[in-house]
Amino acid sequence: MKMAAKTSSLDNNSPYRQMANNMSEAQKQMAQNSMHPSEVANMILRVVTSDNADFRYTVGKDAAMSMEARRNMSDGEFRNLIKKQLNL
Repeated sequence: MKMAAKTSSLDNNSPYRQMANNMSEAQKQMAQNSMHPSEVANMILRVVTSDNADFRYTVGKDAAMSMEARRNMSDGEFRNLIKKQLNL
């Protein structure tokens, strides 16, 4: 699955150009490290066929790492981590 921020419509002098470029690069990296959609589909199938499904599920190593970080950080620390990951 390919997704990228559209930066071509921004003027080179736009104050948003660097942020858009950073977001586009971060999105490319996330896409490269993302899981195959079939893994999510398999989880959905297990949940809907379960007799006692949980309310929420975390699917994928990247999501599990994000949730663990979120549990162990303050709001500000987590926000700064996300901003750092997105080069903002």
